[in-house]
Amino acid sequence: MRRHRGAAAVAVAVLLVAGAAGPAGAAGAAGPVVSGADPSVTSSPGDRTPDPTLVEDAAEDLAADRARIEDTTITDTMRAAAVIDLAADDATHDLRTDDSTFVLRAEDSTTVLETERQEEDDTVVTLTSDLLFDFGEATLTAEAEAAVADLAGDVPQDATVRVDGHTDAIGSDARNLTLSKKRAHAVADVLSDARPDLTLEVEGHGESDPVAANEVEGDDNPAGRALNRRVEVTYPTG
Repeated sequence: MRRHRGAAAVAVAVLLVAGAAGPAGAAGAAGPVVSGADPSVTSSPGDRTPDPTLVEDAAEDLAADRARIEDTTITDTMRAAAVIDLAADDATHDLRTDDSTFVLRAEDSTTVLETERQEEDDTVVTLTSDLLFDFGEATLTAEAEAAVADLAGDVPQDATVRVDGHTDAIGSDARNLTLSKKRAHAVADVLSDARPDLTLEVEGHGESDPVAANEVEGDDNPAGRALNRRVEVTYPTG
């Protein structure tokens, strides 16, 4: 493959030859002759008369350069040296989950796992679903299972315990109802294993019984939805 780059050189030569003919191309337009001087030399500031020898030498040099450029062959080695291969392995940032700057752990959360309140003769313990389960799941994490088993130790002997599951309003009613039931049963199973003496009543309510607004003036309310995702354990106060 050959690359021709002689056009610029030819253009320069043409300009030099054109200058030799004078700005107007007419013999009598050189201006007044100075007495005692070479009649070929004029005082006109616009007149430029190049040395014919220099013009001839420049034309020869340009012709030689053009011939050399036309005879140059671009090889595969030259092409390879000029090409930059952008490969995925050369990326400056390799994003991996192992390099995550934040690991979410229940002990580091500003949201507590459980809160307790009194309702007449009953104790109601509210368990935060976000710290019990992974998103959209109904299987207790190992830490949450240990916390629920620990909670069982506070329940009076042979008590009847009610376990109620609740969700926020994201998703369909049917899906939320199913999820709330599964989560309630997951908590009840741990209580039953830890305390076989207890009588358990388990129910899922889906999104039907919120304790906070899922939306505020038509806008999503994440803080309110987080409060609604919960499992409540109710037992007689001992």
